[in-house]
Amino acid sequence: MNTAAKESSNDAMQALVTRIDSMREASRLVIDRVALLLGGSEDKVLTLQVREAISDLERQSMQALVDGVEPKRAPATRIELEKRAIDAVLQSTEWSSAAEIGQRLHAKAANPHAAVSRWSQSGRIFGIDHRGKKIYPAYIFDTTWQPLPAVKRVLEILDDYSPFRVAAWFESTNSFLGGKRPREVISSKPSAVIAAAEDHKVGAVHG
Repeated sequence: MNTAAKESSNDAMQALVTRIDSMREASRLVIDRVALLLGGSEDKVLTLQVREAISDLERQSMQALVDGVEPKRAPATRIELEKRAIDAVLQSTEWSSAAEIGQRLHAKAANPHAAVSRWSQSGRIFGIDHRGKKIYPAYIFDTTWQPLPAVKRVLEILDDYSPFRVAAWFESTNSFLGGKRPREVISSKPSAVIAAAEDHKVGAVHG
């Protein structure tokens, strides 16, 4: 909320507070005046009616005052934050199984998993486990589904990171890359992504 809006809100709340105070004072004066002018049972009935009418107006004003204040809310829980991170990683790019990648490489391959298995063992690619199956992000491959050379170097730098943590790094905006995500520029600026990984690792060690 900007300064002008805050000042307007404060003025409105102050007006409500003044209104409530005025009604309370008016209620006291009216009831005192009724007591002087009337007597007997009619005095009690009329006084009660006046008190109820003014109390109703006071409740309305108080409710408006309460509605004008933003309540303190609980911050996002760790679970919610983790879920957002997982959603970002899994929804930001295409993910494929080893068999799907193998079939794109060789449509009639007898063992479509072979190439991906070989690349994974040699540290050229990474994948994450999802529902009992390993899946791999599209951004670590070129247009012919060969591993991008820079990926191997990044994995060497982030060697103590879990596969999901590596994926989260690729998905996070990076100031070293001008606010871009590593996955967005690894094919066009591989050396910059490698440098960003080195900078990140140094920062993680000393930060």
